[in-house]
Amino acid sequence: MRQLRAALPRERHAALSRLLCLRLEALLSLLGLRRVALYAPVRGEADLSALWAADGGRRYFFPRVEGEGLVFREVERPGRDLRPGAFGIPEPGPEAPPGALEAVLAPGLAFDPSGGRIGSGRGYYDRWAASFPAGEEGPLRVGVGFTFQLAWEERLPLGPGDRRMDWIVTDREALRCLPCTYAPGGGDEHDAMA
Repeated sequence: MRQLRAALPRERHAALSRLLCLRLEALLSLLGLRRVALYAPVRGEADLSALWAADGGRRYFFPRVEGEGLVFREVERPGRDLRPGAFGIPEPGPEAPPGALEAVLAPGLAFDPSGGRIGSGRGYYDRWAASFPAGEEGPLRVGVGFTFQLAWEERLPLGPGDRRMDWIVTDREALRCLPCTYAPGGGDEHDAMA
């Protein structure tokens, strides 16, 4: 997936990112979500700048690595208020205020329709999602990527620390994720329990 993303010509990447932002805007508006966490794109991830540039009356938050976890801090001017942080990824400074979120838009390498997500391998988003007390779901988790990153024909492997997305949004679709409770030709205990 990294190679496919990296192979996208700049113009195609920009066009697909704009389409993705239109779908995200529609979903966020439909669900009435106003306090949204974004990310600064790196290594070919979809560019969400058209979403925050549109200023739909939302407050935007960006992740900041603090220790082994993520803290989402409010950013008023994403184009100017982010600076290189952990792993060279642009993030807000420690002085930016944290806040309660309604949705977190999470990048990934691959997704599946039941909400499976393969991230970049460090587990920050999964640890953040697991930090909520039992029975409390926390903000809506929205996986964000290009349509070729959505694996329709197979379920992605999920480990015990992995957390499913509630929605997957690509340049072609906005998909509500429901756990898969069966597998053709046999059951899958992990999904049957989800």
